[in-house]
Amino acid sequence: MIKEITGILIIMLLTGCAIDDGPKLPSVEERVSEAVDNLQDALTDPPNGWRLSYRPTNQTGAFLILMDFNSDGTVRVQSDVSANSGEFRDQVISYRIDSSQGIELILETYGVFHYLSELEQNTFGAEFEFIFVEEQGNNLVFRSKSDAGFDITTLILEEAGPSDSNSITTEALNSLRQGIFRGDDLGNTGSMGHFNLYIPANDHTISATFDLDRRIIKFLGIAEGSDMTSIVAANSIKKLDQQTPFSLLSESVVLDQSQVITFGGATYEISQIPIGNFSTSQSSFCMGQMETVVNLSGSAGFGDFSSESNLFQTANDFEPDPNGVYGVNYIFLYDENDNSISDQIEAVFPDVVAFQWYYNLEIADSLLNAVGFVTVDDFNNADFYLRGFDVVHNGNYLQMTFNGKDLITNDTPTPEQLAGLDQLTDLMFAGGNVYMLELINQGGLFEFINPCNKYKGFVL
Repeated sequence: MIKEITGILIIMLLTGCAIDDGPKLPSVEERVSEAVDNLQDALTDPPNGWRLSYRPTNQTGAFLILMDFNSDGTVRVQSDVSANSGEFRDQVISYRIDSSQGIELILETYGVFHYLSELEQNTFGAEFEFIFVEEQGNNLVFRSKSDAGFDITTLILEEAGPSDSNSITTEALNSLRQGIFRGDDLGNTGSMGHFNLYIPANDHTISATFDLDRRIIKFLGIAEGSDMTSIVAANSIKKLDQQTPFSLLSESVVLDQSQVITFGGATYEISQIPIGNFSTSQSSFCMGQMETVVNLSGSAGFGDFSSESNLFQTANDFEPDPNGVYGVNYIFLYDENDNSISDQIEAVFPDVVAFQWYYNLEIADSLLNAVGFVTVDDFNNADFYLRGFDVVHNGNYLQMTFNGKDLITNDTPTPEQLAGLDQLTDLMFAGGNVYMLELINQGGLFEFINPCNKYKGFVL
């Protein structure tokens, strides 16, 4: 039946120039109508519907989606996307088959495809209108109608089996999302899960960050020891820079490409990470304050492990930069309630344009460690109000102490500006404990978190 659709599309390209006394061919409208009917028959034929491993782009992991089409123009869609309180787990939406650039499948009602297309301010690469391409064996092949260029999404619908719905995870993604130590979608950064995997057989800890929207995992570092105290004491850390897309199947994170990690005489090949054994516990990252963390445990190809959501990472890409500066628009600094503190900054520095963080910047014969603000006046003159600090850096943990070695380029700063600089930085870095979390796939963006008062912000 699907081969008939392809044949009809070829006929539609032919012109009726030749004069023939033979039987009159059906009109174009009739042939299009037949192609539409044939595709609808094909979509509704399998008793268990269709299974789709959906990748919005070649750079993302896969979303498991099951689609069971009905002849009344509705389709039941099941997915492993847990957003919107599980709205897209199991949903019936409307669809239609149309003809414009070919025979098209259009998902009309808002559902998981529409949700994914809106991610990252509609730049995620997902779509909800597809052009039928061909039949491949028992499969149906579609391509995106909206994609342009070389990265065009191809969808392969495979006939689903009666137990395929059992492969849709219900807890794995929620487990990775829970806990407080992720981006919380501040500044449209998406959700990041930060976990340490402890392997007791060798007393090794692997730090990993999960991009839960794009479904990419990055292994940041591996170290000897089971927690920050023992890791810092052992001082045996190897930075990693290994990442791969992943999918979620049967409560496990399944990596597209297995990752091989060697350290301390041990070799770990990680192809999947089971997420089934989930619990929460209390941990402290600032004196006297307890936080809820997520615990996972299991056995995989690399051995028995336990895992914990954590602010501490054994290593990441935030490092001293003798030639540059980390910075961000000042509106991306937040209080404990995730509200921007831009109003407080503007009250001190009305001409403020940026927050900057200098870490071992080479100036003449010295190194500058300083944080603060940049202003630009009406004549495009820039001034820097930077507060110097000393730092002890372990993994992604920075113990900061302000040292009085400030850099103020304004020759005549007001007392209010000087006092305001101290007040703002005291507020942001109260206690001196700062964790710098790498937000993968965000162009070198980091989120810093002060666990003592929950102030946070970004630097790039």
